Amino acid sequence: MADIFTPEKRSWVMSRIRGTNTKIDLQMNEILKGLGFPFQMYPKMYGNPDFVLEEERIVIFCDGDFWHGYNYHNKKKPKQKFWINKIESNMKRDRKYTRRLRREGWPVLRFWEHDIEKRTGVCIDRIIRKILEK
Repeated sequence: MADIFTPEKRSWVMSRIRGTNTKIDLQMNEILKGLGFPFQMYPKMYGNPDFVLEEERIVIFCDGDFWHGYNYHNKKKPKQKFWINKIESNMKRDRKYTRRLRREGWPVLRFWEHDIEKRTGVCIDRIIRKILEK
């Protein structure tokens, strides 16, 4: 199926999708404030994580369900090759960043969009467990 937009219109539409200060990032920001641990949002470091708990040396990513391929292999794939390539390259990049950060001694937590929105308690528990492991 061909794209319904011209390449110029598709480029404009895609440029409107935010990569920072997304709904789930702002929700995670509130979760971390509530926990009371010092953190930095959008630190300048390898992998461009959404948050880092500097004292605990923990990196946090907030992954959108569509963009990062939640349950990708068990659900219906997008029809357009563009979206298949985009999602699969995002998944590959996520694995690469996670592996390298862990090799460098950074514990990595990745949270799915739907968990941040609907299972906040589970996210809080994972963060606290990771802090206590240190």
